[in-house]
Amino acid sequence: MCEKTTNVPALFGKMVFGEQQMQQRLPAAAYQKWQQCLAQGTPLDRTTAGEIANAMKDWAIEKGATHYTHWFQPMTGVTAEKHDSFITRDGKDAVVMELSAKELSKGEADASSFPSGGLRATFEARGYTAWDPTSYAFIKDGCLCIPTAFCSYTGEVLDKKAPLLRSMCCVDQAARRILALFGQATEKVVTTVGAEQEYFLVDKEMWEQRKDLVYTGRTLFGAKVPKGQEMEDHYFGIIKPRVLAFMKELDEELWKLVKAADKICAYIKCIDEKKAGNTEFDRAAESTLEAVNALGLPEAEEFMREFLGGYKLTLDEIKE
Repeated sequence: MCEKTTNVPALFGKMVFGEQQMQQRLPAAAYQKWQQCLAQGTPLDRTTAGEIANAMKDWAIEKGATHYTHWFQPMTGVTAEKHDSFITRDGKDAVVMELSAKELSKGEADASSFPSGGLRATFEARGYTAWDPTSYAFIKDGCLCIPTAFCSYTGEVLDKKAPLLRSMCCVDQAARRILALFGQATEKVVTTVGAEQEYFLVDKEMWEQRKDLVYTGRTLFGAKVPKGQEMEDHYFGIIKPRVLAFMKELDEELWKLVKAADKICAYIKCIDEKKAGNTEFDRAAESTLEAVNALGLPEAEEFMREFLGGYKLTLDEIKE
């Protein structure tokens, strides 16, 4: 029996409106302004935001989406979404599909429904979502998800994304000062957060019977296991077909959302090891480079062409 093969490069980033899609769909001037926004933190003008919104909407509709949402992370432990349709009346008996610069950039939600720490009065119930252009929009369950930050009417932060963005700015400033001490001038230092590597897979019917898992997401009931016997019978155990099918499906969905950055970082790690004289990374470097090239992403190819050479230089060579 012939099993279905998965074309990973074709799935990679398929449901993400990333740099490749922007470069293909945006006017050159708008694409350059968006890149400048990422690199230097300059604000986007309304015209450029409108061009990005229109290109994003067209791409989402091609993928089957009819709605969009400002996707944010309030202090509830889960994400939140406010869905709106692309449909706009054209003044007659028909409709058109639109996403304006204003709709992309800002949304309004009921902040009184989310934890606020008592920072605002009840009558100041309005909350606002603001588009984060540093995070790629993506499609999930047939809806265009636009990553945003969330704040109250009076400006207090009510989510987990705004503090993350602020901390990234602090890390950027501190890292550039440290690099300057070593004689390396850097315009921007970008931080990345990896995906969780471990998770517990629980049957939904069993999970619904465990109210501690439902309400808290952790085990509260039951006696503790003897010391040294924590789930040892499951460690490196046999993967059941149902679990394996889930993990395969999960892989395919995640491949659509992740970027080529992980493989490029792995290749840079190989370069560092080879510079240190570790020849064991020769084969890993070759295979990782092949994997990056197989993605066929113009952004990855440009990074490898324009910037990779600097990673092969010593500090003295960089100074020269």
